[in-house]
Amino acid sequence: MSDLNELHEYENKPKKKNPFRSRPVPKSRIEWAIRSTLSIRAAATYLGVSYNTFKKYAKMYDLFEQNKNQSGKGITTKGNTGWGVKVQDLFAGKHPNYPHWKLQERIVRDGFLKQECSNCGYDDYREKDMRGPFLICFLDGDSKNHSLDNLHLLCYNCFFIIKPTGRMLTTPQNVTLLRKKLEEVWDETTDT
Repeated sequence: MSDLNELHEYENKPKKKNPFRSRPVPKSRIEWAIRSTLSIRAAATYLGVSYNTFKKYAKMYDLFEQNKNQSGKGITTKGNTGWGVKVQDLFAGKHPNYPHWKLQERIVRDGFLKQECSNCGYDDYREKDMRGPFLICFLDGDSKNHSLDNLHLLCYNCFFIIKPTGRMLTTPQNVTLLRKKLEEVWDETTDT
């Protein structure tokens, strides 16, 4: 019965200071923290102890090696998304002015859209940073409609061919400059 009271008492405490102080961290608490989080560092934070303290007791109870993601690789350290906005809220239309470049990075990074052209299938990328030459497009033409069904990616070539010429609010400035340069080259080659 005292363990149950200790559990309820612990869960209601703020997790900023080590709740165990100089007492050993119980094995059940270590197991609970590992089950409740995605990494060892997150488990230590969740339990309210330092990483080194958590590691010491996890090793003592032979629980440290069973967690495959000890370094926390691939887990954002800035809350839910690392971008300050939940991606579900973006799809629901709660942030219509969210920058398109961030939206594109989010949907590719989180696996909602494959990094390939939806028109021609081009999927090459730079090995240095794993980015490809793609631009986000909106099927209905409304750049504030961030519904996943409305989003797709086009490579620069398809974007240039499919999108109408002229001033477009959804066309990034660097693409407009690229178009001008390509038109200049095209004019030079057709004149000769």
